[in-house]
Amino acid sequence: MSSRKWHARSLLILAVVFSFVFTGASLAVVGYDLLRQEALREAEKDARFILERNLAIHSYFAHQLKPRVFELAAKVAGPDYFEPAWMSSTYAIRGIDQHFHALTKSGYYYKECAVNARSPHNEADPYERSFIEELKTDPTLMERSAIRVLDGQTFFVYLRRGETMEPSCLRCHSEPTLAPGKMVAQYGPERGFHRQEGELVSAISIRIPMVQALATQKRFAIKLSVLLLAGLLITVAIMFAALSVLYQRPLDQMRRQARRLADDPSRLGLQIPPQSMQEWEELARDFNLMSANLKTSHDDLEERVRIRTAQLSAKTQELQESLDQVRQLSGLLPICSNCKKIRDDSGYWRRIEEYLSHHTQAQFSHGICPDCARKLYPDLMASLDETKPKG
Repeated sequence: MSSRKWHARSLLILAVVFSFVFTGASLAVVGYDLLRQEALREAEKDARFILERNLAIHSYFAHQLKPRVFELAAKVAGPDYFEPAWMSSTYAIRGIDQHFHALTKSGYYYKECAVNARSPHNEADPYERSFIEELKTDPTLMERSAIRVLDGQTFFVYLRRGETMEPSCLRCHSEPTLAPGKMVAQYGPERGFHRQEGELVSAISIRIPMVQALATQKRFAIKLSVLLLAGLLITVAIMFAALSVLYQRPLDQMRRQARRLADDPSRLGLQIPPQSMQEWEELARDFNLMSANLKTSHDDLEERVRIRTAQLSAKTQELQESLDQVRQLSGLLPICSNCKKIRDDSGYWRRIEEYLSHHTQAQFSHGICPDCARKLYPDLMASLDETKPKG
């Protein structure tokens, strides 16, 4: 295999592998992002479920439980009576949440945070405090969500505008002198007081751990990467086999045939067998046509060379004979001074016309010159001279 062919095949394979890896990586990234978005949607859905459940509990306490229990307690208890289990919906929700965590091990975080909260459990941290300050300055702000890493763990954090002070809550949150004595004795006269009706006093902070969701994403990414790698290896193996059968084998066959034609002209006309693929079949047909045409041209050329060689040989022979004759006529010829016969190489004396006819292609016809005619036929020549006009 030549380096050029190997280079071309390598480029093709690398191009396909790169395309496959790029597509696979893109799919993995898109899949991971979609899974992450789905995990965020699930976390937000869980946060809203917790929020709506606890808001329902607040509503139940404020509008149904507390008014009726206050009415009954006023008959049997004094003004200093205080029982947070039914008098504080926030206290009740915190207790319910503790029982729920003990049963489910869900790991979520729920807090009705406030600035200067009565219970230290509800005091807002800096992030929550900043959100509460924004709520007070921006009446249109209702909620905010974010991804935060706390103590090395990732959480979906959801903050929501909390409760405003209602008339049934002012008994415990307006002034210390109006609050139940037992409550003031338990929490002190500083925290949680001086509220007004309609005042925003809290925000709801919910954190949903993303450990499970991120673990699912990681497992998905690993599985997808393994599948893509396996698909890549299978694809490359199939490509090598396909290139060998469909590309390399026919190409090597044509290369060998072309080399045979170049090395041995007697193989002109050699044909490549039919191919399975249309593209190779067309190339093989063109190669076979070229081989047949070359053989025809070669055979015609050989025939023309043979004819021309024969013609040249004949002309050469004629020329040689002519040269031989010239050689025979050249040099000194012994000629009789009386009868003008010529002596040949064998020593015979021959008449000059016989000698020339034998050694050349000249033909002789006999006549008589005027001088000889006057000598041999004086009377005839004299009469002829008299008949000629005189000028």
